[in-house]
Amino acid sequence: MPADWWPGAQARLTRKGWRTLVEPRGRTRWAIGGLLAGGIVVNFLDRTAISVASSSIADEFGLDLQQLGVVLSAFTWSYCLVQLPAGMLVDILGVSRLTRIASALWAVAGLLTAVAGGVGPIILARLLLGVAEGPSMVGASKATAAWFPVSERGMATALFDGATKLANMVSFPVLAFVMSEWGWRAGFLFSAAVSLLFTVVWWWGYRDPSEYRSLRPAEREFILRGGARDTDRGGLRQFRSALRSGRVWTVACGFACYGYTINIVLTWMPEFLQREFHVRLLQSGFYSMVPWAIATVAELAVGGWLVDRLIRRGRDPWVVRRTVLTCGLALGGTIGAAGSAGSPAVAVCWMSVSLAGLAIAAPVAWALPGLLAPPGAVGAVSGLMNFLNTAATAGGVLLTGWLAQMTGSFDAPFLFAVAVLAVGVALYWRALRPVPVREQDPARQLHKV
Repeated sequence: MPADWWPGAQARLTRKGWRTLVEPRGRTRWAIGGLLAGGIVVNFLDRTAISVASSSIADEFGLDLQQLGVVLSAFTWSYCLVQLPAGMLVDILGVSRLTRIASALWAVAGLLTAVAGGVGPIILARLLLGVAEGPSMVGASKATAAWFPVSERGMATALFDGATKLANMVSFPVLAFVMSEWGWRAGFLFSAAVSLLFTVVWWWGYRDPSEYRSLRPAEREFILRGGARDTDRGGLRQFRSALRSGRVWTVACGFACYGYTINIVLTWMPEFLQREFHVRLLQSGFYSMVPWAIATVAELAVGGWLVDRLIRRGRDPWVVRRTVLTCGLALGGTIGAAGSAGSPAVAVCWMSVSLAGLAIAAPVAWALPGLLAPPGAVGAVSGLMNFLNTAATAGGVLLTGWLAQMTGSFDAPFLFAVAVLAVGVALYWRALRPVPVREQDPARQLHKV
């Protein structure tokens, strides 16, 4: 059944009739969505720990801002390099098996960071974490396409991507408290323990819909009739088809512009607040929590619920997605005002507005592989998107440290991020023209840019 059936049908149904049609008994898919979100929270707890510990690590090992940028960006080097193979492996092996192995390595990487005796071992541990977490976001995108019909894809995607913002909201104050009380190494021991706990839960709780024995038949039928891609498996041929698509490359480059900005805020926010306004570590953790809390609410309410609601009510799906995505990126450009703020409270306000805009755009962007990819290539397209995203992130983290060191403030790097977002708006506006992507062969439609 084509994805674009849903909006037209909804406009003709009464509220009672629609509820009967689309609300079968069973909420297993939402439990799976919660499990995917939980994995992403753990991921970002692991990643955030290095940002919270950055000042302590710099003091212990005598690092300047430029050298600290190398340590902070180490994770993204390996994370970036494994995105393309991770996307292929997710398509070939499936989400369940690959995540079982990867999640155990998250705990190992955290433990190695906690016991590191120098900058070199810390960098090596962060490289291992990048490899281990490589399949996480592409796997969540793949699993969401398998478990959710198109009519629920916005909120389902917002669940796992919104978990990145929720993780930042929770991680900063929790890790700041742990590190303030017991030292920076204790923060990594804490993240390792949480990763190990998630590994156990994942082994017990996740299966693909076709392998989930307790999934009710009515819910299974609802998922499959709604356009879910349950048994979607691929290989090198599907991967090559995705790489030949101009539309996919345009979307991936637009996503890199989004990732550049949100990740420099994620990585440098505590350091920015401590250096520019001389706030203490624990205080910076609580300041950092506010923008991520606002971003989490904005993503679920607008990028998830509102997008699904507008499409179900008959609005053109691609007009809705393009409008929300580009307006969100444009709103993210308010990060440029944070660097010249006169107080930490004003800086946090601007960062909150910026991250809210980026959060609104994120679930739309992450839903695109499940809508645009040819059969068997959801993971591959997600991997390509995240490859360019992390490449831009790695460069952005280093460039931000260098610009801040050279200019003596964070004003210049934040203004540069505004220019990057402007490029992203232009790319997505071009790529998401309102054309019926899923009504015909997706492999052919991909090449219509």
